[in-house]
Amino acid sequence: MTDDLKTHVLEQGAGSATPAPPVAAADQARELAIGLSAALHVAGLLAAPRLLAKAIRTQEQAPAAEALAVVIENALTTFRSSSDATGLVASLEELRARLVTWEGKSPASEPIVEAARRVLRALNVREPDEGWDRWEGASEEQSVPPAWPTLSILRADPMTLEAWLAFDGPGELCDGVLVEEKTSTALEEAVASWFLAVLRAWASPRGGVVYGRGHKLVVSTSTGRKPDVCIYMPNNPPADAGAPSTPVLVLEVVSANRADHRRARLTTSREYGALGVRWYWIVDALERTFEILELGSGGRYIVFLDAIDGTMSQVGLEGLAIDLDALWAAVASAKP
Repeated sequence: MTDDLKTHVLEQGAGSATPAPPVAAADQARELAIGLSAALHVAGLLAAPRLLAKAIRTQEQAPAAEALAVVIENALTTFRSSSDATGLVASLEELRARLVTWEGKSPASEPIVEAARRVLRALNVREPDEGWDRWEGASEEQSVPPAWPTLSILRADPMTLEAWLAFDGPGELCDGVLVEEKTSTALEEAVASWFLAVLRAWASPRGGVVYGRGHKLVVSTSTGRKPDVCIYMPNNPPADAGAPSTPVLVLEVVSANRADHRRARLTTSREYGALGVRWYWIVDALERTFEILELGSGGRYIVFLDAIDGTMSQVGLEGLAIDLDALWAAVASAKP
């Protein structure tokens, strides 16, 4: 996969979204070849996260999700009439559906990456021995900043929300795919435990319920998360398993893992906002920062408070104060 691949995808994506008109029988082989080439180019670009990150950084115009979806639709127009391409058509349709929610200017999500790899497998393209993220040369690797890491997919087959709720193993559900959940260091666990104790002491007398990381939070019909802390209050208690329920507060603890930072600040931030969680707290255990976000208009969070030390008496929950000095002293001996 070279720079020509990225340029070709951009040029293909600039074309019309209208499927090509019927062609004469003599031209069908040529149309099939074009469709096959388009499918290979798009899937090859999306299947390799670091190659995609390079394309986003180095192209004057980053590959837009809409443009890539057009390329896939044109390929689908070619292959739908072939009884031998049923598996490929299904894989292409899944990839096109995944691209609908992609913003295009950030690395693709794990479900998009896996969908692209399914397309390649349907085309009998095996993963290279070096892996999908192979760089094209040492000098190039040194000149391009590292891409955002992606979470590993734990199960290739799609998983329903009901199956995930009944599943005893590790992992979160992201768009119907089981992915690895947030990593946890001793320091993160110590910080989460401290907040869990403080928030339970505040919520219990008020009839609230506070859950730790084992709690599965349903954020949509195909996505479920495991936050470090969730608070439910009497006017909006936790529902039965699988039923919609909205905590008043969700807290996430992060440290050095870049994938966890991305998850907390981009992915789950959008999900919790769409769910209607009013307060979203993010604690960076390594940098010792405490950030409170409040849900604003349009399901977007705005900064309510950020601090590194001292006692915070205005944290959005009446009667609750957070002593950051006491927190950092309590977790000082925990290893990051």
